[in-house]
Amino acid sequence: MKAWTKGILLGISLLMVGLLAGCGGQPAKDPNQVKVFIMGSEGFPQEMAEQIQQKLQQKLGSSLTVSVSTTPVYSPEKMVLEYVDRMDDIIILPENDMKSYATSGGHLVLDQDFDAKTYAKGVTKGAANEEDTDPAKQKEHLFAIPVNQMAVFKEIGYTKGDLYATVPIFANHDKAVKVLKAMIE
Repeated sequence: MKAWTKGILLGISLLMVGLLAGCGGQPAKDPNQVKVFIMGSEGFPQEMAEQIQQKLQQKLGSSLTVSVSTTPVYSPEKMVLEYVDRMDDIIILPENDMKSYATSGGHLVLDQDFDAKTYAKGVTKGAANEEDTDPAKQKEHLFAIPVNQMAVFKEIGYTKGDLYATVPIFANHDKAVKVLKAMIE
């Protein structure tokens, strides 16, 4: 075999190894990290996300590391990817999306953690468990906390009533609720 043929084969082999190495899945998530994702109907400013992250980190101290990410434009496809990725502990999204994901079983019920009367706008019909996905059988539960009732959003000057904080079904319940409480106080 000629030298240049061996070189091409070696190059292709190295390229394939490199590509396959990238298919190993995601790295394990830090157990002390809480990830918050925010997507508004018109996006959400990165500067505000950074302010929220800073304020939450100050409130929580070193017990948890908070990471807040956002996107500058609304994209239903990006929202689906956030759920498929299964890395977020809190997802803050527009009302219609919150209700849609609640109906399909995408959020944890927060009835035991927060007063549904206080956060009545976050109450909607939805799937409380995996067997509860028939819309005719679903009951109303607290699935979200309106961000306009959260101190951390008021502190940064975001007072619109269009976003809702939810805990995805795959999130760590205790960590997410701890951060939600920090956002409210």
